[in-house]
Amino acid sequence: MFPVRRITIKGRRYTLRQAAMKDSCGQCDHPTAPGPEIRISKKLRRGELLLDTLIHEALHASNWDLSEEFVDQFGSDMARILWRLGYRAPWDT
Repeated sequence: MFPVRRITIKGRRYTLRQAAMKDSCGQCDHPTAPGPEIRISKKLRRGELLLDTLIHEALHASNWDLSEEFVDQFGSDMARILWRLGYRAPWDT
């Protein structure tokens, strides 16, 4: 599990945290919402699916108007590329 962090995407500050979620791996608030958050399911503790979800939600934060289909495909492709190149979060090692 990763700690709560403050991140910046396209000049907008987000709180990135893990949260209990039933029906999704992640959620992103609209960039113009006050105090926007990116929430990642607590069930995702490590691995390629966590990486995929982080990329997916960061894409939403960076360009809210992208289609869900594009975000799904690109997030999965990028996670697979980074994973094959050896990317691992500190808690994955």
